[in-house]
Amino acid sequence: RDLLLPDRLLQGVPAVRRLRDLQHHPRVHRHPARLLARLAPHHRNSQVRRLRPLECREHCVEVAPPGYPSYRGPDEMLARVFEEAAPIVWVRVNAFQLESLKAVALRMLLHSPFYASRPAELADGVLVPGQAGPVAFSGPVTILVCSGNEGAANVAELVETAAGEGRGSTASAEAVTAVVIRDAEEALEGANAAPLSGHVVLLLYLNEKTFLDPGGAVARLVQVAMDRRIAVVLVHEQDPSFGGVPFRNFFQQTPRVLLQQPYKLFNTVAVPLYPAPEHRTVSLRLILTSMGAVPCDAGPLQRRWQLLRRRIAVARLVRRRPAEPQQIVQP
Repeated sequence: RDLLLPDRLLQGVPAVRRLRDLQHHPRVHRHPARLLARLAPHHRNSQVRRLRPLECREHCVEVAPPGYPSYRGPDEMLARVFEEAAPIVWVRVNAFQLESLKAVALRMLLHSPFYASRPAELADGVLVPGQAGPVAFSGPVTILVCSGNEGAANVAELVETAAGEGRGSTASAEAVTAVVIRDAEEALEGANAAPLSGHVVLLLYLNEKTFLDPGGAVARLVQVAMDRRIAVVLVHEQDPSFGGVPFRNFFQQTPRVLLQQPYKLFNTVAVPLYPAPEHRTVSLRLILTSMGAVPCDAGPLQRRWQLLRRRIAVARLVRRRPAEPQQIVQP
């Protein structure tokens, strides 16, 4: 009773003929089909909307099958498949795939005989071993954002809010209030800038406008941060409505000096920022982890190990401090 729409369907290959099977299924009138759309998150809504009036209607029969006189035509079938519940977005990337699996499992459990009469027992969802749980910082953290990096400040605020998930942890109760967001230009180049305190990171939001700001201030500040051995956290937007583009575009947008030694900006793995709420929660937790946060239930040994890893990452960031800053050349 689940309908999987593979990637090739979204490239023009008719593959919803399974709807005809659904119409003849002996239980279709009692069990609504659940749609699992394996879509790139930034295409899911527009593609599903196109599928509904075109392929789906084409492959639905107009006349009720002999054995099922209650069937009332394509509109009923399309409503059951596409409108009774929102499609589940399938993301095949590490922790995000677990969230998709959780959504599938939860949808199936809610239609099982036991939980159909006890939906309150699943009000908090389901847990899957290995899923990304809440994380928190073990000390004060300063997040630098470039004003010319459009959207970065909003992402930093989301990260700051997500850090508050650790409020219930005794070990991180003080840390959640010690996240400070500062303007990178003022903090790194301001004449009267207050000294940076705690663990400092620069959040670089990757979208269609990254490094295309007039004057190249974003590229200059990234270079200054890396010269000062400040960790750069890359966040890759996945939603085109917010400027999401394929990662390969950034190799053309980024100044060449940041792609070469000693910077090699993209040697750091970027965290994808997905639009679906369940996947966005995972994105924010992974961003926090890349900034040095640890699981809220982590013991002292795991916290020390995370701290060691953070120091190693910073030490590898710039293997040598340039004698003088290299000139940024826009691509």
